[in-house]
Amino acid sequence: MGRKTQILRIGAALTKSVGAFALAAVFVAVVDQPAGASPTVLYVNGSNGHNTGTCGSPTAACATISYALTQAGAGATVKVGAGTYHEQLSITQAVTIMGKSPTATTIAPTTVSQNDIATDSSVPQFAIVDVHNATHDIANVNLDDLTVDGAAAGASSFNSCSNNFPGVYYHDASGSLFNDRVDHVEMSPSLFGCQTGKGVGVLVASEAHDASNVTMQKVSVSNYQKNGIECIDPGTTCAMTMSTITGRGPTTLTSQNGVEIWGTGSLLFIQNRVSKNTYTGSSGPASAVGLLIINAGTVNVRRNLVTANDVDVAALGNYPVGPMAPAGSWAIVRNKLFYATDDAPPPFNVEGQGYGDGLDIDSTTNQVTLQGNKTSANFEYGIGLFGATGVTMRNNRSHMDYDGIYVGGPGSAVTASTGNTIMENAARFDRNDGILADVMTSESGNTFSSNALHHNSHFEAQDLSAGGGTAGTANTWSGNHCGSPLVASPMGLC
Repeated sequence: MGRKTQILRIGAALTKSVGAFALAAVFVAVVDQPAGASPTVLYVNGSNGHNTGTCGSPTAACATISYALTQAGAGATVKVGAGTYHEQLSITQAVTIMGKSPTATTIAPTTVSQNDIATDSSVPQFAIVDVHNATHDIANVNLDDLTVDGAAAGASSFNSCSNNFPGVYYHDASGSLFNDRVDHVEMSPSLFGCQTGKGVGVLVASEAHDASNVTMQKVSVSNYQKNGIECIDPGTTCAMTMSTITGRGPTTLTSQNGVEIWGTGSLLFIQNRVSKNTYTGSSGPASAVGLLIINAGTVNVRRNLVTANDVDVAALGNYPVGPMAPAGSWAIVRNKLFYATDDAPPPFNVEGQGYGDGLDIDSTTNQVTLQGNKTSANFEYGIGLFGATGVTMRNNRSHMDYDGIYVGGPGSAVTASTGNTIMENAARFDRNDGILADVMTSESGNTFSSNALHHNSHFEAQDLSAGGGTAGTANTWSGNHCGSPLVASPMGLC
């Protein structure tokens, strides 16, 4: 039986966290950089430093990062010694903050207050590290070899869902995070279900006509409340490489997303690991997603390992809520998508009707290429198309999924999948069908060619549509290789 519905599969995962702010007072004081000459390298030592002078040598180090920022000119480097710094930072100029190592240098305020505003959200921002200047965009703000820890501040600073809690917030600002750790950015467990104000490890956002361009390399994010990393708005570009984002594992508290991309102009996502985002609550259908992409422009996702999420990767276009970037091409290539789960309680955990997909493409008309991906041991589909048009799916491999490849609908915004090309893929030892084309009345015009389908438990290939195509279906099948021509429905698909 084909899937009955895809609408609202993502459920609570589809909640925009930053949007329009009404103007409010900024509670963290920001001191402008001093006039005149400033040292290009400044030093901070929490053990024996003093907040006097210019912090220009190791023997005349400052005691706090906040004070060093008041002495730092544009382009300066602030070298921070080992220790825990109980500070909330507001960065308003180009600067590099360099710790000794993530295990040695920690920024961990005991409380946070509102330190940012924006024009597209009603939710105040209480960021541990806020990168923003109200008068102009900032470039070249770099955070290296640091840990940002929200454990103490998250427990003490929030008593409702009215405020947002980012660990690091780039707002109309650009720069990089390198070899950093962001941990425990979460409110108290009683607030974990918040979908408006919530804890987000790293947040990058741009107001209209402004831009944020942030590169993250070797960044570790864990123990986040809602999203590990979130990039939103058409002016935003995010690039993530060799980073690790780890959810809480099965939890009834919240539907997490490892990485959420919403309406960004560009995403580069290469050689990352995302795992353990899975929701077990009984409040209704909602899934946690490893990499969630919504209404994005250009997307390049390559050579990642995404595993043990309710849905490992989900890419949605034409979603009617939130920002939408101009259409671009999406390339999802050579990723490993394993062990997608469906840990929800009954009746939301029926095999073939729930979550547990390796890769979903939903309601998009963007130019999409899916190539060389490997899916294995996913609770439901290896790769699923839901209301998608114009997708080229080539040389992907499914092994021991429920259905290897699913083409159907409805999607979250588009009813049927039409005009897709599924060619030269392999589906072996799947627990149901190797390829399943669903029975939507308007489903037609998909091409299935030269696929290798062997040892699948139900049918090697099954097409539930009806029309003037191959063997009375609404699609075209040619050159497919099945374990036996008798294990296709209808006969003639192989």
